[in-house]
Amino acid sequence: MKVYVFKSLPPFLWGYTRDIRAMWALEECGIPYETHGIDCGPNGLQDETWFEAASPFKQVPVIDDDGFVLPESGAILLYLAEKSGKLIPRELKGRAQVTRWLITSLNNIEPFSLPIFFADLQGDSNPPMKALRPWYVEILGRFFPTIDRMLSTQSYIAGADFTVADIALNGVLREIRKTEVLTKYPNIESYRRRCEERPAFVKVLNAYEDRLGIPRGSAR
Repeated sequence: MKVYVFKSLPPFLWGYTRDIRAMWALEECGIPYETHGIDCGPNGLQDETWFEAASPFKQVPVIDDDGFVLPESGAILLYLAEKSGKLIPRELKGRAQVTRWLITSLNNIEPFSLPIFFADLQGDSNPPMKALRPWYVEILGRFFPTIDRMLSTQSYIAGADFTVADIALNGVLREIRKTEVLTKYPNIESYRRRCEERPAFVKVLNAYEDRLGIPRGSAR
């Protein structure tokens, strides 16, 4: 399987990009793959014109499974789980819970975590974004207490087992990992760190830093 990932990024994006999610799932699922590096363009889009055929919005990651081309990290995570039979339960109700939490991460949490990242990045250069930051934090406060309580009694977001829902949620949590937002939620922060201690994640992040040619630990 081919997976299109970044081979160059501006420093402010190190460790935040969604190709980490796809590669993490590939490693956890034990699917052999080869990476194809894409340069990040000045506007955050990839400049290679051919890439639009693989990804209509010219976004990374994309997988190519023997001619079946699939963009969008959430769709990729579910496809890899289904293909491998790993990181997702076999029974219908368990699968539905994993899908539920993956969608929750991308639809309910990321729309507010990502703007916090950009608000901190742009600071005084973007006053409207900076002014809205407390509101984004407040909205996350509607979700995180419930999730924090859940993670006090279970190891992973959909239950006892690590699934693609955890990869999705951790990808979202990484967007605010260097902020104060998670400090009020010790179970969420412990969960995030526990997931990132998994050998597959460590391997992927090391390879990510090597591919970008950045010092070890720069994407942590």
